[in-house]
Amino acid sequence: MKWALVTLFIGCALLATLIGPHWINPFDMSQMEYNILTELRLPRVLFSCVIGAMLGLSGSIYQLTLKNPLADSFTTGAASSSALGAVLAIALGMPVHCVSLLAFITGLAGLTMVYRMSLTQGRINPITMILAGVVMNIVASAIISFAKYYFEDSLNSIVYWLMGGIFMVTLERLAICVVLLVGVLYFLHRNSMKLNILSLDEHSAQSLGINVHRLRSTVFIAATLLVSVAVSFSGIIGFVGLIVPHISRSLFGSDMKHNIFYSSLLGAWLLMASDTIARVIIPGGAELPVGIMTAVFGGAFFFYLLKHRREHFWNG
Repeated sequence: MKWALVTLFIGCALLATLIGPHWINPFDMSQMEYNILTELRLPRVLFSCVIGAMLGLSGSIYQLTLKNPLADSFTTGAASSSALGAVLAIALGMPVHCVSLLAFITGLAGLTMVYRMSLTQGRINPITMILAGVVMNIVASAIISFAKYYFEDSLNSIVYWLMGGIFMVTLERLAICVVLLVGVLYFLHRNSMKLNILSLDEHSAQSLGINVHRLRSTVFIAATLLVSVAVSFSGIIGFVGLIVPHISRSLFGSDMKHNIFYSSLLGAWLLMASDTIARVIIPGGAELPVGIMTAVFGGAFFFYLLKHRREHFWNG
């Protein structure tokens, strides 16, 4: 099953490189079409896959560590707080590496505040966590709005960036994301058994010698690092981390040894498909920011979860 899905994913990725305002026939390409395929389409598809995998994996980690099925980078305020740092760095004209660093710092600070506000007698309250995430989104959005108002010279780039999109793809950015994703996947795979125990019962995990606080903090930081780097490179792309872990658990179970792989694969698949649709949905060659597409899909999925599983969320 795993290799069949990987093969199907690779086939869809190759097909996505041929789809766009100008469809390319791989068996009859001109030199210009070949350049478009290798220099524009292929790097963009690869970048969308890696960013989608990072967001899908981070959502799976958040839902595990926070024990909230509605947790993802968007609902917990991680994306907006990371975006706050990135927007300030862009507005101040900082170098590219400073954008990612500041996004990580503000993202970790914002998510830590949400995490601490949601603790009730040592346990995470899912309702409080979502409300704290909403408050964090409001505060971050207010500061971002101030930055857009005050730094008028950077307004256009900030607004376009906040919509979320796979733009300004470079080999350096792609390499950074790949290295980070592989490193986090390796760490989570080695600790998958501990994560399975942690997801069931904290007391059992402690009795088995697992340092619950250190493990949770480490994977918490790893997820925020994934989100902050993804946000700093692609803007705010919401709800990928909400949709993907639910689909992964429904189809392949909750074993983290498999869940981390399938969450990454399905996240890559979702964002790649959304970006492909965004390239062709508007006639005439105009592109729709991919963050709009994922927001439509994620909003509908969010309503579905609230309608059909709300009692399990709040009382389960």
